[in-house]
Amino acid sequence: MSFPFQNRDEPLQIICDSTSNDNILLDVYGEAGIGKSRLLQEARLRLQKRNSSTIVLILDIASLQIAADRPTALLQTLLDQAEGKLRCNEQSNEEQAESIVVQLNELAAQTPVYLMFDTTETLQDDVEFWDWVHLYITEPLVIERNVRQIYAGRVPVPWRRFELRRAVRLLPLGTITPVGASRRLVEQALLQGNPALKERGDFQAAIDVVLEFSFGHPLLSEKLAAYVASHWPPDQPLAQFKKTLCEQEVKKFINEFLFKGVEEQWIRILWWASVLDWFDPTILQEYLKHVMPELGEKPDYYFIQEVAKLRTYNRVIWQESRGDRLHGLIQDIVRQCFKSVDRDGYRSACLAAAETFESIAEEFSAEDSYAQQFTDEAAIYRQRRQSLEEMTK
Repeated sequence: MSFPFQNRDEPLQIICDSTSNDNILLDVYGEAGIGKSRLLQEARLRLQKRNSSTIVLILDIASLQIAADRPTALLQTLLDQAEGKLRCNEQSNEEQAESIVVQLNELAAQTPVYLMFDTTETLQDDVEFWDWVHLYITEPLVIERNVRQIYAGRVPVPWRRFELRRAVRLLPLGTITPVGASRRLVEQALLQGNPALKERGDFQAAIDVVLEFSFGHPLLSEKLAAYVASHWPPDQPLAQFKKTLCEQEVKKFINEFLFKGVEEQWIRILWWASVLDWFDPTILQEYLKHVMPELGEKPDYYFIQEVAKLRTYNRVIWQESRGDRLHGLIQDIVRQCFKSVDRDGYRSACLAAAETFESIAEEFSAEDSYAQQFTDEAAIYRQRRQSLEEMTK
């Protein structure tokens, strides 16, 4: 399916703005499927529509993963993308990079030039590669300030060089907003899959079902809309239909996109962790003793190391006033799916969370303010468990 570009006018304008030196180096980041690649493609279309001579080079960093020599592969890809506008006869990678930078700056004196790197997170751990890119391509172009550079990935690029950290402008991408734009996207997707839905009195209910589990995430909205379009009206109770939707589509999306690259046992942990509003490695470990005893007995360093890794890749984020938690959008999607697919498991998780925080509260004296904070936290999970039980009666 193909849908009109949706509600990204502000970041699109920032990318396409060739007058502001503040936009010479942009770092676009957001969850898988949130629309980063689509944004770059739309920017290229609009830039070239505005001026047909505009040069836009888009390089998919993921294509370099299997390369034995990544700088060499990157330079060759740039040459291929340029379709004859760039030429190199130099021997070393460094000499080739210098020549390409000079040529890009010369071209930029005649027409707008944009250099875009997509899926940067795929080589997030390759420190040597990024140091090379920053030293021989990114920084020389930033110094001359003629070529616009846009980097896009799940998390910001590891900007280690001071000159780049000072120049970079971060552009986080969230869900499609406002709510009306999300509804329009889902409506288009539903009607593309089943035009007859427009005439049904429960058409808005179908839209609501999609948004209940997608939370405005563009790619997930499209996938769920395609499923709902072919199965609406449901031939089973709505609650069962939602459970089937989650089992067949939402869980698949979570594991293949949101948790891509995460070890299997940590995928399980993250599903359980979606119940917690916040945690640190010790709290998470105590909680898992209730719900996953076989994984809750690992040494503390194991949890500290793995949580740090998940934080780096934006599956887990740091909430300064309290502790770690799942990234807000991931947590919303996973938690809602968890509640629908396995209500008994979710109730058990809420009880386990309550007991975990109650046991922590008992470690403090009754007069200690921390005791009350943990007790209040436990009450939240008990209330959630009670509310779900009342809903299922």
